[in-house]
Amino acid sequence: MTTVLGIHCGHEASCAVVRDGVVVAAIQQERVTRTKYDGQECLSNRLPVLEVLAAAGTSLADVDVIVSSFQAAGPSAVGLQRPLFTSDFDRFDPFDERHFAVSHHVAHAACTAGLSGFASAAVLVSDSAGTSSRDGRDFHEPFGDFFARYTADDTDTALFTEMRSVYRFTSGRFELLARDFAAPHNQPDVHVQGEASLYDNVARFLFRKEHAHGQLMALGGIPFTGPPRLSTADIVESGTPPRVRNGWQRLRAHADPVADADIASVVQDAFTELVVHQAERAVGLAGERRICCAGGVFLNLTGNTAIAGLDGVDDVYVPSCPHDAGISIGAAFLGYYRHVSEPAVRGRVRSDFLGRHADEIDVELAARYGFAEAVSTEKLLHEAAQTLVGGAIIARYAGRAEFGPRALGNRSILCHPVGCRDARSRLNTVKGRQWWRPVAPIVRVEDVDTYFTGPAESPFMNFNFTVREEYRDPLAEALHLDGTARVQTVTAADNPVIHRLLGRVADLGALPVLINTSLNGPGEPILESADEVLRFVRRTAVDHLLTDARLFVPPDVPDLVEVRPRPGAALAAFGSGRDRKYLLSDVDTAESIDRDLFLALCGEQAVTVDRHEHHVAKLIETGLLVEH
Repeated sequence: MTTVLGIHCGHEASCAVVRDGVVVAAIQQERVTRTKYDGQECLSNRLPVLEVLAAAGTSLADVDVIVSSFQAAGPSAVGLQRPLFTSDFDRFDPFDERHFAVSHHVAHAACTAGLSGFASAAVLVSDSAGTSSRDGRDFHEPFGDFFARYTADDTDTALFTEMRSVYRFTSGRFELLARDFAAPHNQPDVHVQGEASLYDNVARFLFRKEHAHGQLMALGGIPFTGPPRLSTADIVESGTPPRVRNGWQRLRAHADPVADADIASVVQDAFTELVVHQAERAVGLAGERRICCAGGVFLNLTGNTAIAGLDGVDDVYVPSCPHDAGISIGAAFLGYYRHVSEPAVRGRVRSDFLGRHADEIDVELAARYGFAEAVSTEKLLHEAAQTLVGGAIIARYAGRAEFGPRALGNRSILCHPVGCRDARSRLNTVKGRQWWRPVAPIVRVEDVDTYFTGPAESPFMNFNFTVREEYRDPLAEALHLDGTARVQTVTAADNPVIHRLLGRVADLGALPVLINTSLNGPGEPILESADEVLRFVRRTAVDHLLTDARLFVPPDVPDLVEVRPRPGAALAAFGSGRDRKYLLSDVDTAESIDRDLFLALCGEQAVTVDRHEHHVAKLIETGLLVEH
């Protein structure tokens, strides 16, 4: 048995474990630190190494190979602030002979190919920037050799930074067929040179922040009136390859993004044209009709759907984690492929429940937050189905957490598109999102053709579907404004609980379709702990909480209490930025507290709070807070 630990150091840092060619655990750092998109450029104790080993049911002593990828590391680039590991990193010795370093794009390729179930395929990787190196080639080398190159006093030469790669994958081996490099530029976040930089630049411009690609994708599906201010010809000059133009960017963004729907639509069309060209190039170079895709570019549903519809493509696989978080899975696969002489070809992966198991929420814990038990195990799914069909919104917290960015049913907010009036608006209010943001319909794979047209399956919501005309009205709340939907298909084997729940909905005579969005509030990662979930459901318009054993009803009104710090207790803040910690303490006890509560308590007046928010009950119990 071969066990490999994969690590991604960069933004969206993560760790994964592959055992005998099967991913058994994967966790993003943000799920542990609770800072969305969290990461760092080096090995750090903030990485979820211990958590992912625990989720895999193993220990570091049982790991045969460790493979890390360092997104921002470049030769001779250590400086004074760029270590490859922090001075206190103690999860393992970085120079352990089991530890290897790999480059960015080949790890992306291994993630999607390793999960695809294909014995051979073309692989297309596209993102804004991958590894920078002196020769532009992939590497897979002992960490000690990588460290020596990284810290060497080399003669300065130009570096090559990969932004697009094409491989032929065959039985665990990757043959690089083509690679395109990012052009050096003093404004890399503005200079548009490919599909990734185009989408990223426009998303930043319209929304004035990072990580707005999903909002741009949704905005592009809003119908607009009048002629667009741009055409695809302004952005892309047709040819082989098509050339991305600059100079068309002299535009004004409106305060309301909906007024820029024309720009988003045209940019999406240009992006799709570029992606389709690269997919056709990849299958042509590889001589394959199956293609695997990875890199942040392939979080884009419209682009993925266009690839799936190409005449030269028989099958396309996009994993749940095509973005950089998937690098850890790819790194672990590369370690497996290198370690064994004949790597096994495993089946296609249609589930990414790879994270930590949900905490148990028993009746006693729920009651501390004011929840009442509605029903327990025997009739659980039947009662949940009746509740959904009756119009309720249910938060589901059960089983192992999803690894990718999209919730697939275990950390989800669910409702029924017909029973729940104004479902999309209500869910977007719960999530703190714009009214035009789409939600995802879930359907059993055997039913998908009844209600939608599109690919045969979509277990990770990676493709667009069009609703059949006869179901357009009843499923209106599950659709985007242009009539498309990012459908999630489920099977009895890969998502058994949601599959059975949909069956119970069908038994009640309702459409066997549910709406799904992730279980989290604005600006925070998907929720992981019982306390987070209970507090979230209490403060939002969610009607019920569904665990693996119970259906709970939250209290109708909050349990308000006036509190102040006990005499002699002190408030203190330590650190800076995202690592800043807030404490309430006395001579005997110290407790971490929420920033908002900390700031409120800094005033001279008593603070009115929900007893069940911010661990207030625990602070009262310890005596650090006293009721006014």
